[in-house]
Amino acid sequence: MKIEIDLSGKIESTNRMTVVAFSNSKTKSISISAKDKKSIQSMFRKIGRPKLFTIKLFATMIFCLIQNEVIAEHQITIDLEYPGHEQLVKAIILEIAEKNKVNIDSRTIHFKSIGKGSLAHKKAITAFRKRKADFKLTAKEFFKIVF
Repeated sequence: MKIEIDLSGKIESTNRMTVVAFSNSKTKSISISAKDKKSIQSMFRKIGRPKLFTIKLFATMIFCLIQNEVIAEHQITIDLEYPGHEQLVKAIILEIAEKNKVNIDSRTIHFKSIGKGSLAHKKAITAFRKRKADFKLTAKEFFKIVF
């Protein structure tokens, strides 16, 4: 089975919420508020890693979204949101999964453009426009998952 993942509302746009959504036989979305993104960004600036903020948050949102959905035979396709950073996104997802005792095979994670016809894209853009996702990630939860 194939899981597609898409993002709506860039993470680096800290003046608006971000939504990440997935689709397979069902759809699900997770959002983070502008306020929480700013809080996380501030922490990354304090530790001298401001460029890691975007990738780490994107990977964490993906993990939160799929952690209860992934089984061995699932192929995970992530839309090309941050070209050139695919291996880092993948490594962070796998690192967080290991810390949280979730088994994700690295060979199942792939990156490609999934297009506007994807159910994941439709779910993400709808949740973004309506400002209502299935789940919310807070800065506090982010820090708990990542650190």
